[in-house]
Amino acid sequence: MNRWHRQIFHRWIPLLAIAGILATPFPGSALRIAQYNCLNYPGSTGPQRDPNFRQVISQFDPDVLVMEEFSGYSNMNQFLNNVLNYGQPGTYAAASFVDGYDTDNALFYKPDKVDTVFHYVIGTALRDIDEWTVWPVGYSATEASIRLYVVHLKASQGSDNEAKRLAEVQCMRARMETFPVGQNYMVAGDFNIYDSGEPAYINMTSPDSGLAGVVHDPINRVGNWHTTYSFRDVHTQSTQTVSYAGGATGGMDDRFDQILISDACDDDEGISYIESTYIAFGNDALLEPGRYDHAINDPPNQIVDDTTANALYYASDHLPVYLDVQLPAKIQAAASLAFGTVIVGATAEQNLRIYNVAELPADELDVELSAPTGFTAPSGSYAIDAQDSSDFTISMNTASSGSKSGDLEIACDDVDDPTVDVALSGTVLDHARPSTQAGVETTGDTLDFGTHAIDEFSDLTAQAHNYDYNALQALLNVYDAQITGSTRFSIIGGFSPADVGTTPGSWDVQFDDSGAQAGSTYTADLTFSTRDQQGLSGATDLSDLTYALTATVEEGLSPVDDLVIQKNLTTLTLIWTPKSGAELYRIYSDDSDPNFTPTTPTDSTADDSWTDPSPPAQNRYYLVRGVKDGSESENSNRVGSFDRDLGNTK
Repeated sequence: MNRWHRQIFHRWIPLLAIAGILATPFPGSALRIAQYNCLNYPGSTGPQRDPNFRQVISQFDPDVLVMEEFSGYSNMNQFLNNVLNYGQPGTYAAASFVDGYDTDNALFYKPDKVDTVFHYVIGTALRDIDEWTVWPVGYSATEASIRLYVVHLKASQGSDNEAKRLAEVQCMRARMETFPVGQNYMVAGDFNIYDSGEPAYINMTSPDSGLAGVVHDPINRVGNWHTTYSFRDVHTQSTQTVSYAGGATGGMDDRFDQILISDACDDDEGISYIESTYIAFGNDALLEPGRYDHAINDPPNQIVDDTTANALYYASDHLPVYLDVQLPAKIQAAASLAFGTVIVGATAEQNLRIYNVAELPADELDVELSAPTGFTAPSGSYAIDAQDSSDFTISMNTASSGSKSGDLEIACDDVDDPTVDVALSGTVLDHARPSTQAGVETTGDTLDFGTHAIDEFSDLTAQAHNYDYNALQALLNVYDAQITGSTRFSIIGGFSPADVGTTPGSWDVQFDDSGAQAGSTYTADLTFSTRDQQGLSGATDLSDLTYALTATVEEGLSPVDDLVIQKNLTTLTLIWTPKSGAELYRIYSDDSDPNFTPTTPTDSTADDSWTDPSPPAQNRYYLVRGVKDGSESENSNRVGSFDRDLGNTK
């Protein structure tokens, strides 16, 4: 349904405002269809009337113009060149033309507005009736076409003439009933009908002859039009009171020129008549002084200027009639929506913008969306005005991992593209699974540097695994590491973040034993902070990976604590109990200070006794130190070369 006319035309309430819009070209790009009897063109006055036709037609600027009373192809072509395309070559084209009995009908159209024209001639006992089918540019479906039946029925009053008009119309109805019901079509022309009660008019508007060819008056002004004052605003003949170019006289008092339309052209869907656009151009009969029974230019016309009013008078004895139809909606949407890669549980949404690109005023675009498995779309029906768009949130199901794809179907009333597919695609990954081991999913582990002597500790490697990693699992982002506890542990070269897939992240850890206390155990915790691969929707912080670090420094040698001295007249021997782990023993001595500080060994031995090769003449003081891996134990108890207790001072 087109809302344009509801927004604009229903506001024109005063009669003067109504009259003002009648002569104003309809805004936008609706298709304007006009009917105009050209009064036996060219006759003897063609060159004189050409400027008048140019003036008149330029004022309402039709896209499709049907006309009657051409005497042959050359006359029709003369009108095309000297009137329609005068000064603007190529603006109009002529549809296929058949030179039949008596005068002939013609159809002219703008190639930039109408793309294709088909022609069929319906023969009658009198003049031919022409069937032209037109498609607006940019449309190809049958639903976007309009069949135009152009008639010039038998003239004059009387039952005999009425019967002849009926016979002509019956030929047309027989052709119309060969088409499916519900199509777009119109009957336009010079009906020469005086009253809607005439048999020919009833035949056209009644379903008695079938449903496929019924037409109706879009402005519902039925009745006895002839010399009836109440119909003065729809009269189309005669523009003249004094005959010019053989025109009828008598002033404006008949509605011979009409455009009747099918129900499908009046349902506010697709091709459809736009309310209040049916105009008998130049008829100002609703304004005072009235136009009834007067020439179109006398008294002065109040809705067209004097130049146009005079042109209407001298061009033809008929007024042109036109109406506007909206065009069908035209859909435009993205061919695909890519959701990219997200993680299970994420909100994965894409905006689908659907446009109705039909030129205003056109039908609104009615759409319904149907999403494939793995995706969701808004339910229900939506309407999008011409030259407007609507946004729809399309979601991808992220409850489970997988590669998801399918076509979103847009069902719409674009007659050329009633179904539009939008390819949807996306990937949902499982969360990363942090683990300290490859074969077992665990977040805690131990790095035991063992028990060693100083300078014998080796570096160890801490690893972070993405457990059971596969192509549908997010990478594991290890983004931080902290060591709490003993400061003797550290990551060699410092910590560097890593994204972990198949190959684990590895960091070398060292224990600094310099100055470590022998026999001491050092501990700390190494904690890796982990999370899902960054940059993906749904990424979350994951469990920490914690390594318990431990290192034990071997105990040093126990000092000798039972050093004794044995002496006789010629020898002096030191004796002690061996200490476990000792590789040798160093003997220190001093001849003056029993509490001396040992610096340079006097001698060394691997045995558990030692004899002084140069016994002292007087006093000499001794102590022993065990040696392992080059390191000495603490001092032993002290002894002297005399038989005196030195208090075992160390």
